[in-house]
Amino acid sequence: MRFDRILSFGRTGEELLEMFALEPRHLAGLRVLDCPGGPGSLSSVLRALGAHPTAVDPSYALSPDELDARTRADISAVSSQLPAESNIRDDFDRAGYFEAKLEAFRQFQQDRRTHPGGYVAAGLPALPFADGRFDLALSGSLLFAYAPVRDGGLMDEPGLGLEWHQRALAELLRVCRGELRIYPAHTLQGEAAVLHPYVAPLLRDVPPGWSHDTFVSRYDQGIKGELVGLRLFRAEIGLESPP
Repeated sequence: MRFDRILSFGRTGEELLEMFALEPRHLAGLRVLDCPGGPGSLSSVLRALGAHPTAVDPSYALSPDELDARTRADISAVSSQLPAESNIRDDFDRAGYFEAKLEAFRQFQQDRRTHPGGYVAAGLPALPFADGRFDLALSGSLLFAYAPVRDGGLMDEPGLGLEWHQRALAELLRVCRGELRIYPAHTLQGEAAVLHPYVAPLLRDVPPGWSHDTFVSRYDQGIKGELVGLRLFRAEIGLESPP
């Protein structure tokens, strides 16, 4: 798949917990950043688990009608390209996958109406938060995913290159006091996923005091290969290591 812009494409909160390999019992009381939140329902699930979420996305500046139209168009755009992708398993439930995206959007709309202050119109690499504002920061389907196609991402040239990733990672670490999880940290082009080529140079720039490892995602999105995320944490503050 390849696109000329970042899509408005959400997932259910349950899918995102699986995607980030998060254990619900570890989340109560945490201040959690979901960036980009998109039209997904992670905030709704986090609230039910006793966490304090803030979702951030540039698309939240759109009117409800504009966001509805864009989200439905982008789900259709992915649906039109997915059947031709050689890195998608034959046994993958495509219909169920896309129905979950529509359900995520319905849940998002309901939660945003109930908790409008939990949704902030902003985006990387510049966030309107104080240093160390969040205990846990989550960034899904942006870093690495929208790198240029030639580097294993989904975006036509120029895409989000290494320099943008360096600034985005620095900003996520700035606003996070405990742990940051990014997914995917693998490529989205080719016959099977491999570790993204930006991972190694990004980790060379991690500030002192931060450790890092990768985790295996439990979320099935049909891609062949090992689906991994990147975890950066302060040893004395971060969550228990994922399996």
